[in-house]
Amino acid sequence: MRRTAKNLFVFPVVALVFMLLSCATGYDKFANRYYQEGMAFYEKMDYGRSIDSFKKVLELAPHGKDNDLVYYNLGMAYFKQRQYDKSIYNFTKALELTPKEDVKKRFRVLMWRGNAYGQTKDFDRAIKDYTDALPLDPKNESIKYIYDHRAWAWIDEKNYDLAKDDFNRAISIDRKFDAAYYGRAYVWYKKGDLQRAIIDAKEALRLNPSDKRYDDLFYQIDSAMNRQ
Repeated sequence: MRRTAKNLFVFPVVALVFMLLSCATGYDKFANRYYQEGMAFYEKMDYGRSIDSFKKVLELAPHGKDNDLVYYNLGMAYFKQRQYDKSIYNFTKALELTPKEDVKKRFRVLMWRGNAYGQTKDFDRAIKDYTDALPLDPKNESIKYIYDHRAWAWIDEKNYDLAKDDFNRAISIDRKFDAAYYGRAYVWYKKGDLQRAIIDAKEALRLNPSDKRYDDLFYQIDSAMNRQ
């Protein structure tokens, strides 16, 4: 039996390309060694040992020049472990230490803290972080994902018009962004516009026929149309 629409739409797992930030300047050789170890463990998906290494850097160099990056990478490692509260704490520390003029770094930290807030269902704070991030690096390749994720946060607050606007923005950036068509189809479905919903659902399926969520939504909309 297919799941109902309300079961399908949890806040999406992050689909952004991740890049560890490297620095290791201004540390003594021991702190630098632990930093490099932390980077290596992360790449091997050994997040627990990555966290231990990054925490050791902070113990050895509590006022290190690049500790904003250490906190950022700690936040990412905790995020991968789904320890979102600890992730948020470390992203917040990273943001406090990142210079205002370093907008690209601030963009990245706000984006990921927004993702962590979304995973804890603190959608108001997620929306704020996404909104603050957007103007900092408007040509970043991740912008479309921010619009997509912010749209789902709006959906959780039942603000379907703002969600639709964000899905529209994501699609305007990438006309082949299947996730945004899927999201917009859901918005049309919730607003009762089944004709537009089925068009977007079909497009999402055409672009990515292997995603079962898209098939489920198409079935949900098609069934609603048949009941009319």
